[in-house]
Amino acid sequence: MKSLRFLRFAGIASLLGLSMALPGRAQTPALPATAYRADPQALAALPPDQRTRLQALDQALADQTAAVTAARVDLAHASFAETRDAADLSAKIEALKKAELALAASRADYLALVEANAAALELGQLGSLVEQGLHGGAAPSARTAVKMGRFHQPTAFDFSDHTGFTQIFDGTSLEHWDGDPSVWHVADGAIVGVSTKEKPVRNSYISYHGTVAKDFDLKLEIKILGPGGSGIQYRSAVNVPWRQKLTPGQPARNLAWMMTGPQADFWPLRPYSGQFYSENTEMGIVAWRGQLVNSAPGQGPRLVGSIGDLNELETYVRPNDWNQYEIIARGGTLIHVLNGQVMAVEIDDDPASSNNAAGLIGIELEATPCQVFARKIWLKKLL
Repeated sequence: MKSLRFLRFAGIASLLGLSMALPGRAQTPALPATAYRADPQALAALPPDQRTRLQALDQALADQTAAVTAARVDLAHASFAETRDAADLSAKIEALKKAELALAASRADYLALVEANAAALELGQLGSLVEQGLHGGAAPSARTAVKMGRFHQPTAFDFSDHTGFTQIFDGTSLEHWDGDPSVWHVADGAIVGVSTKEKPVRNSYISYHGTVAKDFDLKLEIKILGPGGSGIQYRSAVNVPWRQKLTPGQPARNLAWMMTGPQADFWPLRPYSGQFYSENTEMGIVAWRGQLVNSAPGQGPRLVGSIGDLNELETYVRPNDWNQYEIIARGGTLIHVLNGQVMAVEIDDDPASSNNAAGLIGIELEATPCQVFARKIWLKKLL
């Protein structure tokens, strides 16, 4: 009971900013306060019994930690309200005190159980946990983040999370895909388009006909070898007359293999990667890399704001390597994200615009010599 009372007091003392030594044990250096939660390697280095109990501690106290955070937020709002209510402020202070004391007591009770086991913590380890007290507590999980009030960081985006997505390229065949077979094939789990000096390709597209989508999230990985370029078509159509005239000696185009509509551009060796381009329309480049643009009926694109400098955003592009590309389409809002960085945003308020039509998804190959590779293509269709 003496150990339990002491641990309870130690937890409460940590709330008040007090430091204290633990009696009856030799003093050993404390581990960093982040040793268990911020450093997975430090956690993994602990004996299995300790690691299991510390992880269980975080899980057991997660709801109480979230309650303390919510009480702190409520108190902050009450403190900075335009009209301060003394009674409400006093109630918020009492609520925070109760939440913090309850968490401190629960932490102490749980640590007492850990200490009563054969895998008891070293003094330095216990001191680190006491030092953490309630100055942040356990890192919020996706489950508890929604309980933490209005001031918290969003859960980190996971590009590899495909919940709700459908894989539209199986990595082995071109089922439901249509393009010039002399240009497009499958190799090593990727769709590959090739343009060589011996057989140059000016523009070639391969389109997915398994669905038509308007609102969606699209994720894929893309790579370019050579000085040419590519792009991801979406909300696009085929069999549309081509605006650009044929050059002398250029063979007639098969319009079933040509795509018209919005494109998320990708040219690693030119300043185009990430921009919003309207293929085969009079609009052309609508939003350059680093721009947030608005379009409206009867008006050309207008620059609303800057996402970043066009040249500085180039650092997010990986030449001759795989790049993670995401396209988010919601109504008239179209967002291009490359390797985790927002590159361009178009907000099109013209319901008659081709940017606002449901359509096909596809990949472009442009210029010579060039090889384009696309793999891990996932679609979450919303409309």
